Amino acid sequence: MPAYRFVARLRPAVFVALVLLTSTAPAATEQEAARLAAEGRFDAAAAAYQPLVAASPQSVRLRLAFADALSKDRRWDEALAEYERVLRLAPGNAEALSSIGTVRRWQGHIGESLQAFERLRVAAPKDSAPVLGLAGTYAQDHDYARALSLYDEAASRWPAERTAQDERYDFMRQVHPRAYVYFEDDLSFQTRIAGAAAPFGAREEIGYERQQELRFFVCDPNLCPTPGPTSPSNGQRTFTRNDNRVTYTHFFGFNNTLEASLRNSTFVYEPAATPAQTPGQLTTAIRSFDEIRLRYAHPFTPEQVASFRYTARPTTLYFGETFTSHKVEGEVQSQWTPRLQTTLGSGLLHDLRDTPAPTSTADTSNQVLWKLGAQYTINERADISARYITNPDLDSSIYNTKIVQGGYTFNDMYSGIARLRKDDYKTGNDQTSYYAGVRITPSSHLWTEFGVKYVQRGANSDFFALASVIVRF
Repeated sequence: MPAYRFVARLRPAVFVALVLLTSTAPAATEQEAARLAAEGRFDAAAAAYQPLVAASPQSVRLRLAFADALSKDRRWDEALAEYERVLRLAPGNAEALSSIGTVRRWQGHIGESLQAFERLRVAAPKDSAPVLGLAGTYAQDHDYARALSLYDEAASRWPAERTAQDERYDFMRQVHPRAYVYFEDDLSFQTRIAGAAAPFGAREEIGYERQQELRFFVCDPNLCPTPGPTSPSNGQRTFTRNDNRVTYTHFFGFNNTLEASLRNSTFVYEPAATPAQTPGQLTTAIRSFDEIRLRYAHPFTPEQVASFRYTARPTTLYFGETFTSHKVEGEVQSQWTPRLQTTLGSGLLHDLRDTPAPTSTADTSNQVLWKLGAQYTINERADISARYITNPDLDSSIYNTKIVQGGYTFNDMYSGIARLRKDDYKTGNDQTSYYAGVRITPSSHLWTEFGVKYVQRGANSDFFALASVIVRF
C-alpha cells in the first residue's frame, strides 16, 4: 500500500501525535542541553548546544545559550565569538552586550569591557544592567570615584531593584576600612597578626600591621642536647620577634600598583637561647632591623603582568654589629588560558654568608633566588596550585619552601582548602605540614578561615590550629 494512503488511514489523533513528536524532537535536545547547564556541566552543555546551533544558525536564543555555556566553561574566546555572532543577527542585543562586558572584565580587558557596557547603555537606557556593569568594571580598575558615582546612580534610579541595592552595598565594603587578625601555630613557630587598612582618595590605600612571631627549638628527642641554662629543651621557645609595619599602596589601574612599606622588627631571646660569642666567629643572631620595601606591578598585556620588588634591611646584630642586606626580585604572572596561570620569578639576595660561618659583617655572599608557581582552574568550583620559593621573605632560617594546594567551592558561603607544605631548613630537620581548612563568607562584611594542620619535623609531630578573620566595615 502506498505510504500516503497508509498515513491517510491513521486515526487523526495518532497522526497529530506523530507530527508533534517530529516537530518537538529538537526541543527535547535543547531541554537536555539546558539541563546539563543547570547541573553545572558546562562542557557537556556546550557540546549539546553546538549541533543545535549548526542546525539553526539564525537562532539568537540557541546562540546565546551556547555562548553562555562556553563562557561558564571558561572558554572565553569562543564565547566572545558567539556573542559577536549574536550581535550580527540581532544588533544591540542586551544579553550579548552585557555578557561581552562581563567576560572582558574577567579577562582584565578593562577598555573593551567599558565599551561593551557603554553600547549596552545606548541599547537599553532604562535598564540597570549597563550602569551596574560599568560600575563593576571601574571598581575592578580601582577607579573607585567613578564606580561609586555609578553605583549611586543605579541605587537612586532603581530603588526597588534588589540587585542594584545589593551591588552598591557590597561595593561599599571595598571602599570602607577593613580589619583583620591571623593566628597560626606550628612545631617551629607561632604567628599572630593584627592589622587594618583603609582606602582613601580615588586610588590610594594605607595600612598598619602588628605581627608577633614565636620561634621554637626543635630537635629529635634522642639527639637533643641536655637542657640547661644555656641550652633549650625540645619545643622550648627561643625568641620572640615583634614587627610593626606601615604600607602605602597606589592603584594606577587593574594589576598596575605601586606599594611602599616600612617595617621595624625587634627580637627578644629566652634565657636558655641567649646568643653567645664564639672566638673567631660573628654571632649572627639579630637584635633588630628596619625594612624598606618598594614594589611596582605593571601589566604589559592583561594576560602578562610583571612586578619588581626591592628590599633593604639595615640590621643590628645581638652584640651591636651592623650591616644591610639587599634583595632585588622580578616576576611575571602569565594567564595562558582562562584556566592556567603561571608565575616565573628570579632575584638576587646580598646577605651574610651561611658557610663558612662569617667572621665579620664584611663576609657576605650573593644568592640567586627563584620563584615558580602554577595554578589550574579545574572547573568553576575547583582549582589546584603549586609554588616553589627560595628564601621566602628574607627568612634566614629556610632555604626554600614548596607548597601544593587545592580548593573547592561548595556554595557562595562555604569553600574548602587542602595544602601540603615542605620547608627546607638550613639547620636541623626539614618540616612537612598537611593542612585542611574551611573558608566561610556569610556576607560582604566578613571573611573567615579556620583549619587544622598536622606537622612533622624529624621525630616530632603534632596537630596545630590556623585561624584568619577579615572584617569589612
